[in-house]
Formats: sequence, C-alpha cells, structure tokens
Amino acid sequence: MKGFLDVEICEKFRKVIVETNIFENDNEYREHYNLICAVMDRIDSSIAYLNINASPPKTEESLLFFIVYSCMLLDGVKQLLKSLEIETEYQNQDSHESYKFFKDICMGRPLFIPQEKCPTDDKFFEYLRSLSMAHPFETSRPKFFKKGEIQYSPWVISNSTMMNLMGVKDGVGIRIYSNQFDESQDLIFSFNILKGYINSRFHLMEKVTEKVYQIIADKEKEWKKDKVPIDLSPIDTLTRIVEILKKRYENTYSIDISILYLQCSLTESANKGIVSSYQKVITDLIPCLIDSVEELDYEKIAMIFSEVLHARPKFTDEMAHYQLEKIFSYLNIGDELTSNYTWGILQADIFTDNFAKKWVKINTDTMNADEIKLLVSVACYFEKIEQDNLNTRSVENNT
Repeated sequence: MKGFLDVEICEKFRKVIVETNIFENDNEYREHYNLICAVMDRIDSSIAYLNINASPPKTEESLLFFIVYSCMLLDGVKQLLKSLEIETEYQNQDSHESYKFFKDICMGRPLFIPQEKCPTDDKFFEYLRSLSMAHPFETSRPKFFKKGEIQYSPWVISNSTMMNLMGVKDGVGIRIYSNQFDESQDLIFSFNILKGYINSRFHLMEKVTEKVYQIIADKEKEWKKDKVPIDLSPIDTLTRIVEILKKRYENTYSIDISILYLQCSLTESANKGIVSSYQKVITDLIPCLIDSVEELDYEKIAMIFSEVLHARPKFTDEMAHYQLEKIFSYLNIGDELTSNYTWGILQADIFTDNFAKKWVKINTDTMNADEIKLLVSVACYFEKIEQDNLNTRSVENNT
C-alpha cells in the first residue's frame, strides 16, 4: 500500500547521484558526498518506517518512534538544503506557508500563544521534538515562552481511548508541566496535521534533486568547451582525450591501452605487418572517439575500442578464456619476479601453441609483458574477424 510519503522522491535523488561522478570526485562538491550518501540511507529507512506506521499511534513507544524517524527525515533534508545552499519558502517568517500547519494549535489550548508571537511550523516542531524526547526534563529555549518559563514532560500521549483527546479523533499529544501553569496541561493535535507537516518538508527533497541536476548541467556546459585539436598525431590525440576525460572523472582504461599498443616496440619483425594493420584499426576509430568525447557520450566511448581490444573469437580449447584472464591480469611490467608473472608466462606459452601462433610469433623469453599482450590481442581480433566473415558468407550462400 502506498504511504503518505512518496518514495519516488528519494529514489529520483538517489538515481541522479548514482549516475554522476561529480560529487564523488570534484573538489568543489566532494565535501558533500559523504553527507549525501548518509542522508539517502537514513531517509530511505525513515520513509519505510513512517509509511508503515502512518496510522495514529496507539502506544507511547510508537509515537516516540514516529517522532524519532520524522526527525531523522527532516534533519536529513535540512542538512542537504544547507549543504547545497538552497533557499526555501519556509525560510521567510512572514510567509503564510511558514504557519500553515500548527498556528491554530499554538494559539489554542493550552499554549494560548498570541498571534504576533506564534512560532513557525518549523519552530513548533523543534519544540515538540525537544519536549517529547530530546529535552523532556527541561525545555526553556522557545522564544514564544513567557519570561522565565520552563517546561517539562512526563510522557507523550498516544491515540488511546483511555486518554482525553479533546474530541480530536486522530489526536496525539504531550503532557506538559510548566512553572507558569497551575496544573499539568495536555497539548493535543491531529496526527494527520503532523503528517502533513512532515510531508511538506520531505517534498523539499525535490529542490535538492533540481539543484543537483543544475550542478551537472553547469559542469557539462563547462566540459563541452574542451575541444580535441584535429592536427595532432594519433598518440597525441589519444593523450589529449585522456586529459579531457580525467578532468571529467571518467574511466580512460581502453584509451590508455590503445596508446600503449600504438607505442609498443616490436622485437620480432615477422609481426610488423599484422600489428600495423591492427594499429590502423585503432587509429581509424579516433574520429568517432573525438565526436563522442565532445558530445559527452561516455557509453559510446566505452564501446568504441571494446571489440578491438577485447575481441574474443570462438576457441576450440576450453581453457583459452582462463589463459587470457591470466595473461592480461598477471603480466605487468615491474612484476617479472612474482609467481603470478611466471604463471602468466606459462599461460601465454600454452595459448600461443594452441592458438595465437596462427597469427603472430610470440617469444615469451625475449618479449616484455606489453608486447605479449599486444600480440595476443592482435591474434584474437583477426581470428574473430575471420570467423565473422566465414559466418556471413555461409549465411549468404544459404539464402
């Protein structure tokens, strides 16, 4: 059953935060990231509790828990508004919206606060929070108190037929002792009004989401000013693209590997022709990459080199994928003396004998890790192309 708090409001906020890397990485906004993550989780759990317990509480404990979770929800929203410097209509104490929920309660029995001293809804909720759970044994800070007044509270009042709810069907409240009262007084109010107030402040999350979208839009507008020069060499072009993507906190792994493969020195002349063809495939993709970078199309950027760098044909050896995993994860320059490197070399020898020698000549005794991985990628790519071409011709012959 749908509760009185719309869970989609927080879900939309979480979605936009998850989909951007600005708050996690940008110096200007990174300080907000931990707060945002903490608030999102707290708000989620608070919404879940409040929606399940949206009927007038029948016990003192359930009313206290409702107030506790309401405080976490509202404090979380308030912290986000403050952190992102968002103003709201409720900050204006002269606005009717600031007195929409609790004004009549404040002016009525037993507080009888004059209209000119009536607290805003936010201030009244702070008072309710303080007297019910935060400072029940001495509350004297509210500005609407009489001079020198101190209030205490022995308990909150649940929606029970045993209590005097002053004719309020969904009434809840709090018992008050005051040095200005001749006897204890019960402050009773509609639970539905309390929920209305909580919901109104929770909806301010939408303003936070709007602000995040605006921050993203401003950043993207700034990023689009970065252009890739068209007169650079392929390696310099890719290097410039890496610089641009790092400014945007985007992954550059595939482009880094492409640069490495274009720069890699060959120790075996027999491989020069096929490696040169492979490198041309990479360089031919650069114009498409430039367009994607300038259009901020990061999904496309991730895919452009994927089929070239990570081509996987159909292998007859069922262990080939295992061998590839160890080759690319264990063979790294600087790790030559490790046991993992030794195991990676063994897998490269097996992979070469069973498959790669069809396309390239690999000598693991004389080649470094980068050259071995380049040649393995070359073999996989051209085998995949050959298999795809054979499958295409087979389909054409059968039609």
